[in-house]
Amino acid sequence: MRTLSVIVPTYNCAGRVIHALDSIAAQSYPRECIEILVIDDGSTDDTQARVEAFARQSPVETRYVVQQNAGPAAARNHGLRLARGDVIAFLDADDCWLPTKLELQVPLLNGAVGLVYCDTAFVDAHGRPIQNYVRRIRVQRGNILLPLFCDFFLLTSSVALARAAVAEVGQFDESLAVGEDYEFFLRVAQRFQADCVAEKLLVRCVRPDSLSRRDYALDARVDLETLTRFLRDNPQFANHNRVAVKRRIASYRYDFAYRLLAENRRREAIVELMRSLQASASVGAARTLVRALIRHGVDVPG
Repeated sequence: MRTLSVIVPTYNCAGRVIHALDSIAAQSYPRECIEILVIDDGSTDDTQARVEAFARQSPVETRYVVQQNAGPAAARNHGLRLARGDVIAFLDADDCWLPTKLELQVPLLNGAVGLVYCDTAFVDAHGRPIQNYVRRIRVQRGNILLPLFCDFFLLTSSVALARAAVAEVGQFDESLAVGEDYEFFLRVAQRFQADCVAEKLLVRCVRPDSLSRRDYALDARVDLETLTRFLRDNPQFANHNRVAVKRRIASYRYDFAYRLLAENRRREAIVELMRSLQASASVGAARTLVRALIRHGVDVPG
């Protein structure tokens, strides 16, 4: 039976993190094969007291480590450096797992398969199910690089990784304030096959105060830079999938522009619409650009 390290980054989530830890301790995977690494990213609430109380009575070995506040990428990397398991899994402090998640995922990590993920149920901050949530988890197996480039359908808390995959691709990019998971999983998908358990084994909490939801523009700009840098660093992939990747960039910029228009950030939206058309021309983007220019009387930025 393979050993498993679960890395739980947390920051001022004392009211939720124990629920996440309980869901790890309730796994049907043998408890003696699991270690929990709680990496506290400089919390100022009573996270330490609660986690240490959990560790004293938990049937699963639990280590609590505090670091100076440095963001989720640094916290996950800290956990990776301490992890002793053959398999690495991540669980955000406000998410939780169903009991069979690890039991169903770990056996699929064989040979070329370095990453296994699962489907997800989305809930709000009060634990109420969100019907028809905009994000969809696609079932993809094998070489998922192009599907992942075209649609970021992975959630970090849904993933289990072979230790060999982490050793080969390296750590999360700590220079990224958001979107570090997308950049990391593109590197994994570039080198390893993937598998999926098509069951909703992760319960994802969608909070309105998360950084990506508070600052959509930052999240979008980081993702776009990640995608363009990946194409620049992998010209063979870019050339082989030229039509698909251009459509992806164009579509992302088009969607981004719509969000900017909704926030009354017209000039920024016009720039993104122009860039969308440069990547791949579409009638929708062209019409939206014309309407934005005429309706708001904004000059085309130079």
